[in-house]
Amino acid sequence: MLNKHDSVPLYVQLQNLIRSDIISGKYKEGETIPSETEMMKLYEVTRTTIRKAIDGLVDEALLVKRHGKGTIVCLREMKHNIWNFSGFTEYARKKNEIPVSRVLKKEIVNLDGVSFMNLVRLRGTRRETTIKWLTLDTSYVPLNLFPGIEQYDFSEHSLYQIMNQRYSIYPQNASLGIHPINSSKWTRQLFEYEGDFPLIMAKGSVLDEKGTEVEKVEVIYGPNVEFKVVTQI
Repeated sequence: MLNKHDSVPLYVQLQNLIRSDIISGKYKEGETIPSETEMMKLYEVTRTTIRKAIDGLVDEALLVKRHGKGTIVCLREMKHNIWNFSGFTEYARKKNEIPVSRVLKKEIVNLDGVSFMNLVRLRGTRRETTIKWLTLDTSYVPLNLFPGIEQYDFSEHSLYQIMNQRYSIYPQNASLGIHPINSSKWTRQLFEYEGDFPLIMAKGSVLDEKGTEVEKVEVIYGPNVEFKVVTQI
């Protein structure tokens, strides 16, 4: 149970306890965990403490909030996180946050005789009035597969949703390399941080179900991104 005299905050203790219950199988994949009211009685803590603990587990991708259904265990869905490219919009909504994109560049370029849309976006999430910038995405999209795609406003539209809905092309796999890179004046300005420390970059290709390259991609992860691995030993 929770120790109210411990130096560890109650919400952290509760978060650790629920995480342990999920990993041990007490709460199974797809099950709804007890409601906030039930947890208030069970653990004798405030609703605020419970919500902070739950929000932490949503960030870890162990829980997902579903409107009208409650909070559901999604242990196997941990594979759906910011590392894969199934869609930043869906990633943000799983965290109960609003996806935000700022287009920094959109132009037509020629690479080895092939025309591409070069799209550079700063991407983050908004909760209430606060925006937390998470990634800097650089995309090269072949115009022979997506003619006219440059006409869309990608501060308002999801790139992958446009690929799906307008062109019937479905990104399915990503072949990526992960590299450390140095901070720069530009990244410090964009991600709004101080100091000089390495960042992480993922670079490679996104492929459709036929193995055709539909995007050359480079993603720089800002300091606000946390990478967590949860496994059973």
